Amino acid sequence: MEPSQAEPRKKIVLVTGLSGAGKTAALKTLEDLGYFTIDNLPTTLLDPLLVLFKENLEITRVALGMDCRDPGFVRWAEQEMEALRKRGHETVLIYLQASTEVLIRRFAETRRPHPLARGGRIEKGVRAERQLMAGLKRLANEVLDTTRMNIHELRKAVRTTIEGSPETLNVVVESFGFKYGVPLDASFVFDVRFLPNPYFVDGLRELDGTRKPVAEYVFAHPDTGRILDSIYQLVSVSLPLCKEEGRTSLVVAVGCTGGQHRSVALVESLAARLTKVGVTLTLLHRDLPRSIHPT
Repeated sequence: MEPSQAEPRKKIVLVTGLSGAGKTAALKTLEDLGYFTIDNLPTTLLDPLLVLFKENLEITRVALGMDCRDPGFVRWAEQEMEALRKRGHETVLIYLQASTEVLIRRFAETRRPHPLARGGRIEKGVRAERQLMAGLKRLANEVLDTTRMNIHELRKAVRTTIEGSPETLNVVVESFGFKYGVPLDASFVFDVRFLPNPYFVDGLRELDGTRKPVAEYVFAHPDTGRILDSIYQLVSVSLPLCKEEGRTSLVVAVGCTGGQHRSVALVESLAARLTKVGVTLTLLHRDLPRSIHPT
């Protein structure tokens, strides 16, 4: 039955291929993209799952890891993939493979048994699985060879396959106070405690760095502008490199003592600059809600 116009269009991604080729990493990537993921799903549970998937309007994207660990999967997939694609929702099959030598090395390094080795040599299991999965490989929308891929390249390849192009890098620009600790997820940390502190200026102490008088005081120092220029240059040069590596976010943290004045003023200006270069930006002042204490 075709989905009604009131139903959101749903997407099913099946991740399969050779054991050790990166299916777990691919599923984690899809999870990061907002997919509801299930690994090692038995084929007997697929139909009940699809019924629940159809009835739940909040879940619109699901990724399933299915392979030769289920003895009936290959036969089911070869017979039912086309029928699954005709159920009214977009269905994508990603097949992961790698060279026999690389797969053997990966199993040897992890010390996990190959599902088809049955207590024998890993090479025997790898070759048996490659032969078993040959027909399914021809049904795939995308075949990814991970022989020479590192984890970041694999994640990028999966994202490109699913989304069409690498997603926008989300840049978080955050002010903080060193007295409360450095943000644990920071990619860059900049210390601006050497700048003149508005806390010691009457009329500015109870204001914060979002207020114009405080910002003007901070930027009146001849080196503040040059410091901001240097931070912006480093971050802007790093953006395409981080995106190329496969990162989905970059956290730039600027700290002063209490996170009330200097760091806030610089982060406000830095965020304004980065907005103009077209990044997805999140502006945070972590410690601004705290009351102002002597610094």
